[in-house]
Amino acid sequence: MPDHVHLLVEGESLDSNLIRFVSSLKQKTGYAFKQETGEALWERSFFEYILRNDREVDGIARYIWMNPVRKHIVDEPASHPYSGSFTIEWPPQARPDLEWKPPWKKERRSV
Repeated sequence: MPDHVHLLVEGESLDSNLIRFVSSLKQKTGYAFKQETGEALWERSFFEYILRNDREVDGIARYIWMNPVRKHIVDEPASHPYSGSFTIEWPPQARPDLEWKPPWKKERRSV
């Protein structure tokens, strides 16, 4: 995405630390970007959604994978140069059973 990034990461141990991971990622990539462009890359904060069970993983991965399509950047997810996974390959066909929406975007019921 041109203005943000989605990551789906899994800790490798019980003492994995998401805040430390994101801080390190932003520091290393931000430093390299600033050396090259003279501009800042990242905002100070970030938003996280922590999964408490494995049931949501495929839906969330699909949500991330389809983001460039929803934003009309590409027609299919595999066409986006920055989409992908280091661990799995996603099928290009639609999977309505995997639809997931972030909690902050779910439709509210009217009373």
